[in-house]
Formats: sequence, structure tokens, C-alpha cells
Amino acid sequence: MTFLFGTVEYYEREFTMYTAKNHLKILSKDQILMIYSRLKDELLFDFVCAETIRKECIENLEVACFRLLNTEMRATS
Repeated sequence: MTFLFGTVEYYEREFTMYTAKNHLKILSKDQILMIYSRLKDELLFDFVCAETIRKECIENLEVACFRLLNTEMRATS
């Protein structure tokens, strides 16, 4: 399945790929926040685009992050 860069699904896949690459079964809250921080820094400082696109990408990254945090919180409850 193909996801367009910058969509919520794209960022969810980025988190999933990190999990697979590092042989993890589940991401902790700290790991989710660390990945979020790295991706956000890339968008802010390395990605060259219009500011409106940058804002939309960051908003979508935040949605993906919060979805994962909610899933992680339910798993640890």
C-alpha cells in the first residue's frame, strides 16, 4: 500500500518502520516522543517546502503521534 508523503498514514508508517527496524514489538511513550521529535526537526530544519505544506505535515505528524500514544496508553492500562 502506498501512502502520500506528509499524510497521517505516512507518519504512522514511519513509526511502524522504526519498530520493525529495531526489532520491537511495541513502542514505549518515550520512543514515540523521540521519533516524533526527530521527524518534526526534519520537517522544521531540513525539508524545503512552502510554509503551508510544512504546517500541514507537522499537524499530520502530531495526529499520528497522538494516535500511537493513545494506543500505547491503552496497552499499558
